[in-house]
Amino acid sequence: MTQTSGNIYFAADAHLGNRYITDPMETEKKLVRWLDSIKDDAQAIYFLGDMFDYWYEYKYVVPKGHVRFLGKLAELADRGIEIHLMIGNHDIWMFDYLPAEIGATIHQGPLTINLLGAQFLLAHGDEVGKHTFGFRFLQSLFRNKICQFLYAGIHPRWTFGLARRWSYNSRKKGMPEMSENLEWSVGYLIDYAKQCLSSNPEIRFLIFGHQHKMVDMQLSPTTRLLVTGDWMKYFSYIRWDGNDLTLTRFEG
Repeated sequence: MTQTSGNIYFAADAHLGNRYITDPMETEKKLVRWLDSIKDDAQAIYFLGDMFDYWYEYKYVVPKGHVRFLGKLAELADRGIEIHLMIGNHDIWMFDYLPAEIGATIHQGPLTINLLGAQFLLAHGDEVGKHTFGFRFLQSLFRNKICQFLYAGIHPRWTFGLARRWSYNSRKKGMPEMSENLEWSVGYLIDYAKQCLSSNPEIRFLIFGHQHKMVDMQLSPTTRLLVTGDWMKYFSYIRWDGNDLTLTRFEG
């Protein structure tokens, strides 16, 4: 089956494989149920980062688990639905495995694209705007090809354990801020959006992940900024049919 027309969907921040929610397996199953619910009218799905809590591809090794999600993506790709994955700050190290196995397209940074007649800017959200020196240093370190090569020389037994402990501690520390302070969370995204619009005023929609909030904000009479929410608390997604852009929660 080849999918030639339909809606565009956006989602982010499932953090599959994480250790800080009650039932990670049920989260993955719910995500798969959502994908099943949209497969008949989807033309493309854009995952805006951090779909995995940790992902690193060695030459012959990838993280165990996520088989329901990855199998469903393969099924959808076989139906002709475009699968797009943007790297986040937890799954930076996606290389050629998912493109080779399921035909996904990997995007390494912000993407400006025309979708069904409207101009979009898509990004995870960690790679834009102003951040502390420490954050920017770590980001450059993680994205450095030499550092990635050296990291790959460490046995997965050590790297996976270290990464998951780091993720757990980071999420535990950051959750109160992310759940309560909207201005702190999205203020830098608003500033970044205004900068983008000054050079590309035709952008109608700017969509981000990363902040684990459902945000739909009118920046101007013709432009909206949205944050996708997540698949840990809100189970939310965005749908674009060429006329209406809606942010909603999946209840299935």
